[in-house]
Amino acid sequence: MNAIDLQYHRKFQDALGSGDMFALYERTREAIEKYPDDPEVRYLQALAMARLGDPHAAMRLYERNRVEEIGGEDALALKGRLLKDLAGRSAGNEQVSLFRQSSQAYRHAFQLSDGYFSGINAATTSFLAGDVSEARELAAAIGRRPDVADPQDYFAAASAAEAALVCGDVDQATALFGEARRRADASPGMVASTARQVTLIAGKLAVSDSQRQALLDSIRPTPVIHYCGHMFAAGWQEEEAIAESIRAILAESDVLVGYGQLACGADILVAEALLERGGELHVVLPFEEEDFIKSSVVIGGREWVTRYEKARNAASSVTFATEMRWVNDDQQFSYCAKLVMGLAQLRASVMQAATFQLAVWDRAPTAAIAGTAAHCAEWAELGGESRVIEVPRQRPALETAAVIQDPGKPSWTLCSMLFADFAGFSRLDEDHLSRFLEVVMGRIAGVLDRHANVVLHRNSWGDAIFAVIRTPAMAAEIALEIQSELDPGTLQSIGLPPEGGMRISLHHGPIFEHFDAVQSARTFYGTEVTVAARIEPRVPVGAIYTTQPFAALIESDLNNYHFEYVGKMDLAKNYGERILYRLGTNAA
Repeated sequence: MNAIDLQYHRKFQDALGSGDMFALYERTREAIEKYPDDPEVRYLQALAMARLGDPHAAMRLYERNRVEEIGGEDALALKGRLLKDLAGRSAGNEQVSLFRQSSQAYRHAFQLSDGYFSGINAATTSFLAGDVSEARELAAAIGRRPDVADPQDYFAAASAAEAALVCGDVDQATALFGEARRRADASPGMVASTARQVTLIAGKLAVSDSQRQALLDSIRPTPVIHYCGHMFAAGWQEEEAIAESIRAILAESDVLVGYGQLACGADILVAEALLERGGELHVVLPFEEEDFIKSSVVIGGREWVTRYEKARNAASSVTFATEMRWVNDDQQFSYCAKLVMGLAQLRASVMQAATFQLAVWDRAPTAAIAGTAAHCAEWAELGGESRVIEVPRQRPALETAAVIQDPGKPSWTLCSMLFADFAGFSRLDEDHLSRFLEVVMGRIAGVLDRHANVVLHRNSWGDAIFAVIRTPAMAAEIALEIQSELDPGTLQSIGLPPEGGMRISLHHGPIFEHFDAVQSARTFYGTEVTVAARIEPRVPVGAIYTTQPFAALIESDLNNYHFEYVGKMDLAKNYGERILYRLGTNAA
């Protein structure tokens, strides 16, 4: 392997290690031009697209890159995975055919490698295709293997349970899934992935409702919680009793995933208890961290700062609702709370898990838009369950924080932003440009016209589109309509290149409004606008990518849409990293 080969290999491993599948795809796309026959590059490019959530595009890459010719378990099992993903998006005879093809691909990988992973997937997809006898024969063989019958890790234990389930022994499978779920190496993500597979199998079983429910409960993912509570000064005599109540609720409900802020008092107590259990702590801060510490941590005493830093450093993620300074505006805390709740619900939806709010609250009502009482009311409006640890209303006084004053800063508002452009636009000649402007831009204008009452601002330059829209749900509807209007058949009918198409990014956050003297019109600007613009160049053709805040804040409209986790990506022009989702409809 020469130096440049080694350099690419290291880039691939870095992207795989960080889970940045877009970076992996971009690096393989660059490398495959120089090394079109390199088996690693050919395989990883298709794998990256599969993990980006587009099985159709991934299958096209799999075939174009001749991945099947590479051989080996990974290359052949990838075909099985892609066919299984396509089957999950199909129905009827097409679905059966795809599951059967998936089983054949997994079985081929199993024959080459004798790996239980490809073997149990071959059995399961065969079962889902309706080929019950051969599925059970293979599953029984997998279940008898020493490395599965006496599992040493979660995946082997889950495979033993899945083998029993395919063989029709539901009670044994239920017990084995319960044991697998309790293993020390069973992460919430692993359990959620298994639960989705079990749900598919359970739908094909002729069992009683109670048996099916017990089966699903045995591998049900850990609940996801939104936590909130009162701030209080260090040294309060009630602290240990509150901490013990928190630990009891987390243990009773087997909670391993929590989303919340990290203020002094209740927030930090929940975070510490969650970390003690080896769980995932996801912290969301409303504005700049230095200002948050001033406004919400140190006011309870310096002791809380040390505990804050320890919890923050151990968190699985730290997200900033905005990158603004603190300006003593309760809207900043209210927006952050809405975002936290949305993130918890989004994660629960992706994991197919239950969710509830854990609140440390004195039950005093409030008319404020922020604070524990307001957050509990907001959660209730969303139809969520709350578990309240009641605390006394009389608590040690907090110190007064010094407010950051910036009277010259313009007012901000929360809006959704849409950016779109047409891949391949720069290669169009004059004839095609004319048809592009007439058909593509004309149809986009028609969509925006239909929604003129919610489109606060629109602009275009060349093939680029920018729109400011009132809410995430409205922005999602507009984006999906644009993609529907510009389907591949329409684009090809006017002579546009087959690889061309729209790519759309969506974001939601605080933006500023001003008057543009050049255009004699109002304009919108701010950091969050730039974030939305930096996402769009990373979007695959024909896709709609959204930021995590956008997906989270659709709230009650979430059932109308499907959000597929893409991963953490580096944005264009070195504009940092963001967690992104792929938007579709639940009918897709």
